[in-house]
Amino acid sequence: MRFWQWLNKILSIILYGHDLFNHSYSRINQLGGLFVNGRPLPASTRQRIVELAQSGARPCDISRLLQVSNGCVSKILCRFHETGSIRPKAIGGSKPRVATTAVVSKIAAYKRACPSIFAWEIRERLLHEGVCLPTNIPSVSVGAASQSSQNLFNSKIFAI
Repeated sequence: MRFWQWLNKILSIILYGHDLFNHSYSRINQLGGLFVNGRPLPASTRQRIVELAQSGARPCDISRLLQVSNGCVSKILCRFHETGSIRPKAIGGSKPRVATTAVVSKIAAYKRACPSIFAWEIRERLLHEGVCLPTNIPSVSVGAASQSSQNLFNSKIFAI
């Protein structure tokens, strides 16, 4: 085991009480703190950042004290102020939302009635008519998908 790997493991045990990081992936930042690129900070560190900020400490001071990058501290505090949560965002990208058949058929009806309708107009109508809520309103891609499926349906392949 190389010295820096050993040091990372020892520091992890001292700071967090156990070998939190796989020593082959962890690195030491410019402030001397341990991190694993792309992985969230432990909940205890995130909580400490918020507590220090609420007690009046500046983000740059928190950064130096906890040996966490200033950008990371800023992101955590910004997310806390926006959502009230200290939990990290999900790892691995976004999960696509699937539109219901009722929504897709409503979009297709809008497109048949007015082929040049804009996506924002479709979303407005879906909200106004109570078909969707602001939390589950489809994106532009659903409108495009319904248009392409409508075009496929109207093509000669499906002609009877």
